[in-house]
Amino acid sequence: MTENVNIDLSGEINATTEKKGFQKYVTDLESIMHHLRSGAGPALLMGVLASRRPWTQFVATENFKTPGSIPRLTRRFYRNLEYFQANYLMVSLGLFLYCLITTPLLLIATIASFFGYRKLTSGPNTLKIGNWELTKTQQYMVAGGCSMILCWLAGVGAVLFWVLGATVTVVALHASFFDAEALPAPEDSDQFPMIEQV
Repeated sequence: MTENVNIDLSGEINATTEKKGFQKYVTDLESIMHHLRSGAGPALLMGVLASRRPWTQFVATENFKTPGSIPRLTRRFYRNLEYFQANYLMVSLGLFLYCLITTPLLLIATIASFFGYRKLTSGPNTLKIGNWELTKTQQYMVAGGCSMILCWLAGVGAVLFWVLGATVTVVALHASFFDAEALPAPEDSDQFPMIEQV
């Protein structure tokens, strides 16, 4: 009555689940930070900027409408964030450059920090100052401290809050009021169901 039954249990278990909404953006941000730490930052930035949408589509005033309901606003917001991410990045970079140009002391502090780090990178691995010998890591720590003090004196805190505030305001208003139904249909139609009428 007892039989030996052989069941093949070989294979791979894929436990990844697709994340949606805010959790998807947290996961994407973690992935971006991993790429930045590995030194792929410039290539990643150029890849994002290559996906920029036409500015005429980005500022088309006939596509700005108030959302009919909160669920529609949420879908519209996430759809626009995904579709216009390169444009939003360029807007934030433009606001940052505007702050650098209009705050000369901050521009000088940024240029001094940049050239200080360049000089430090090409300098010797150890540096003797009197009886102290500084390793490369300690040199970077001293340069970082000096840069932070210089930037604090130049008023970088106010500029950062202004840039962050302006960027969040512009992106949130555009993503909330730009009618996502005017955009081309996404490749994954289940991700943003835009057909539903409320």
